[in-house]
Amino acid sequence: MKISENEPVRFNELYRNIPSVSEKVLSQVLRQLTIDGIIQRKLFPDIPPHTEYSVTDLGKTLLPHVISLANWGREHFDTIISNRQKPTKTPNYIIAT
Repeated sequence: MKISENEPVRFNELYRNIPSVSEKVLSQVLRQLTIDGIIQRKLFPDIPPHTEYSVTDLGKTLLPHVISLANWGREHFDTIISNRQKPTKTPNYIIAT
């Protein structure tokens, strides 16, 4: 989780470090994580104003699970990519009888 690595972190820093996300999507995700209580948003009324994000105590309880999921993804990345590249002539599901 980028916020936990160097907290607190500014929006633009997050945006630069997550190349595959648009500003709009990042804003929406940060807003929802703030509403959920996973991260906190701190607004500084400086000139120009800036916002910093950090992980809440609740968010810190989620981090081990997110890290485990990311590790699982790295461990199985090659298999997942290989599966995505296979032509899908038949559906990959079983019909229950």
